[in-house]
Amino acid sequence: MAPSADELTHEYIQESIHLLRQSVHKINHCLNQLDPDQIWWRSAPDLNSIGNLILHLCGNLNQWAVCGITGSTDARQREQELRSDVRVSLDDLRALLHHTVEQACQTMQSLSAAALLERREIQGFSVSVMGAISHTVPHFVGHTHQIIFLTRLQKGEQYQFDWSPDSVQQGVPI
Repeated sequence: MAPSADELTHEYIQESIHLLRQSVHKINHCLNQLDPDQIWWRSAPDLNSIGNLILHLCGNLNQWAVCGITGSTDARQREQELRSDVRVSLDDLRALLHHTVEQACQTMQSLSAAALLERREIQGFSVSVMGAISHTVPHFVGHTHQIIFLTRLQKGEQYQFDWSPDSVQQGVPI
């Protein structure tokens, strides 16, 4: 028997949430290895720091998966996320990351199969709710891998891996 729309919706939402939460875990693993100067270090003046990437991830996720889906007011200031003179404390950065991801997860968990097909206007694009999730979750995962790379670049041989094939399996790692 073919799965129902509700079953497919549930699986899609749970996988999206899993990817976001795995990303937060990986980002926190990196942050735990870095000092504030390393979090805000840029490998070149025109490239982003880990701190800027986290601010950018939160802005994008809030815009697409929270405000975009719920229709609430979006006050995103993308330029601020990427400025080299912006520095947020580690505690505030972590709080923003956790709060934004949990808001997005709650928003996604509230969706029905029919809601996934509804149209939204986000960042000037007309997209389905499913399209909004399909845009922002891979965007989040992609920048998470940049954060891992920037951490490895700075830590070199001192980088501590979070997962290896011998690790305990708890869902597919990103």
